[in-house]
Amino acid sequence: MASASTALAYTTNAGKILDDQGNTVQLRGVNWFGFGTQDTLVAHGLWTRNWKDMITQMQGAGFNAVRLPFCPRTLSGAMPQSIDYYLNPDLRDLTALQIMDKVIAEMSNRGMYVLLDHHTTDCQNISELWYTPTYSEAQWISDLRLVAQRYANVPGVIGIDIKNEPHGAATWGSGNVATDWNLAAERAAAAVLALAPKWLIGVEGIGASATCSGTEGQFWGGNLGPLACTPLNIPAHKLLLVPHSYGPDVYVQSYFNASNFPANMPAIWEQQFGKFVQAGYTVMLGEFGGKYGEGNARDVQWQNAMVDYLISKNIRSGFYWSWNPNSTDTGGILKDDWKTLRTDKVQLLQKLWGSSGTTTPPPPPPPPAPNFGTMQTLNSDWGSGYCNNVKVTNFGNASGNWTVSFAIKGRMYKNWNSISAQSGSTLKSSGVSWNKTLAPGQSAEFGYCANR
Repeated sequence: MASASTALAYTTNAGKILDDQGNTVQLRGVNWFGFGTQDTLVAHGLWTRNWKDMITQMQGAGFNAVRLPFCPRTLSGAMPQSIDYYLNPDLRDLTALQIMDKVIAEMSNRGMYVLLDHHTTDCQNISELWYTPTYSEAQWISDLRLVAQRYANVPGVIGIDIKNEPHGAATWGSGNVATDWNLAAERAAAAVLALAPKWLIGVEGIGASATCSGTEGQFWGGNLGPLACTPLNIPAHKLLLVPHSYGPDVYVQSYFNASNFPANMPAIWEQQFGKFVQAGYTVMLGEFGGKYGEGNARDVQWQNAMVDYLISKNIRSGFYWSWNPNSTDTGGILKDDWKTLRTDKVQLLQKLWGSSGTTTPPPPPPPPAPNFGTMQTLNSDWGSGYCNNVKVTNFGNASGNWTVSFAIKGRMYKNWNSISAQSGSTLKSSGVSWNKTLAPGQSAEFGYCANR
């Protein structure tokens, strides 16, 4: 099976994802949220873990793919919150989008796959439709185009889930242009594929529907039933159906109380999404999961039955919710300490993947290297000019000679304790003979003055 780092394009065919060499791609996936939440705008857990270490742990548990939720503010140049920069020194002073760049590139370079996910319109609540009174369809399309253009040539990015969990007012095939999710998905797909033709377009279902749909309780984004009556005008080889499905830990649907539960579930799943497998579509769950024994007692039965059903349909790919333990109604693959794996959940997923009892060995750790960060302090300011002190710290795990670059205002005319040169608005500085070499944790100070 080829790795993401060698692929150039992705297509779907007869229930499978194929790379440009015709190799079948299995997505052993997990959701890692945080870039789509207004409190952090960055993948969660970085307040207590190193980001690369978490990716290594994912790989060690057998995951080779991540669904990465984001929101509009992530793309706007906003600064992230809740990062321990001593644990993640290479993320210091980076915007949320710049960190997302690094995370995506790292996964791709390791041979992992990424499915982007436009998760929320306001970085807080999941909207019923793809637009709201404060976020227009034009803005939605613009944001989809932005990420398509930015990541179109990253080998591991397989595509984008264009809208998370349509529900409520969302319709499918009703003829109402303002609420028909199928029509909006077609418009979005055309915009994305124009810029990222190698990608797949992930389309979720809706919630309850009066049109061509079963009457059983529907989870948001989980009902693909109307597709049987109103097909999508999206190139078939670029369409990936990614419905969501949950158990009683998330919401107790009436069928979870049936006397024959969980034996009643396969017929319900068949109507919601399963029947589209035999119709030739490529289907996988974009979200599924639960506390698996630490919440509603029936959730273990539900998850076990779901995995058995997916295996029976040969749906061996999907994205579990979630890596994060701070998902209130599902918990995570990690326990609350953000370090320990829920091995019972991992074993269940290995059964789904067909790799029970095996794990992917993590890559070797990177060699020791210095990593320099800076902190500036205003020394003096007289309006037309100013002087700053700069503290350079080696946050890495090896000694090295420091060189740092950063943006400044105005034109430097004086510096001390460094060799400094300005190019445009960027000042590049390195140490002098007596302060240039820093051991791990060691700091040096220099300064400069500039005219505004």
